[in-house]
Amino acid sequence: KVLVWNRQKFPSCSWRLSCVCARVVFGVARVDCGCSPRAIRKGLSACLVLSSLLSHCRKAATYYDLLGVKSDATLEEIKNAFFDKSKKLHPDSNPSNPALHSQFVQLNEAYRVLSKDLSRKEYDFKIRQPYGGAQVFRSASTDPSYRGSMDAYENIRYWEQVRHPHAPEMMAEEKQKRRRRNFRLVAYCVVAMMLSIGAHAVLFKKLEEVHTNFMDEKDRIIIEIYNEAKERARVNGFKKQTEILRQKHAEFKEKYKRTDVGDDK
Repeated sequence: KVLVWNRQKFPSCSWRLSCVCARVVFGVARVDCGCSPRAIRKGLSACLVLSSLLSHCRKAATYYDLLGVKSDATLEEIKNAFFDKSKKLHPDSNPSNPALHSQFVQLNEAYRVLSKDLSRKEYDFKIRQPYGGAQVFRSASTDPSYRGSMDAYENIRYWEQVRHPHAPEMMAEEKQKRRRRNFRLVAYCVVAMMLSIGAHAVLFKKLEEVHTNFMDEKDRIIIEIYNEAKERARVNGFKKQTEILRQKHAEFKEKYKRTDVGDDK
């Protein structure tokens, strides 16, 4: 097949790449474009390189895709996804698969970037820009609108760094202060618990001592009454003691009899 192509039909395209694309797309053996075979070969190489780069950019997964989360995921969701993925992609989980190492490295890099607020904002800005992460499109930086957006982003990043000049150090210091505060709180709780146990032990011992003294005094009085009665019975004899008991009983009855008569009146 021979395709005759007029240069004037494609004024906005590279003529050499147009010839090469014609050979690739239409499957013709020769394109009558006036270009030398060497020029066509160079154009073919450039076309293949460009096609490979575009294919790589289309297929490149973002860090969110690597972790399996949405772009608006919270830090907790990112952390949980990283733990789940790291268990599956850890090289020790399947030593016979050498690809796990590179995947695990990419997963760690994705978590390192997305777990920090500043680096995540920078990464989100890059993936929102067309071809922002490709090295072959550096010429886009010469575009005034692109440079303006980059300058605006750099200004935002600068003022964030000014507001938080030592954010990691402050976070570490805050964690250390929180750890010390929690340790002091635990120490205070332990001391209060020990003091409470000691106070309860002293109070229980004091109550036990008071109860023992009361029971001892009661036993002493009962024993004293018993000894006095026993001594009187020994001195007076059985008959005399019986007479005394009868007399006391009669007095007791007379006393309560008078009380009952008074109540009836």
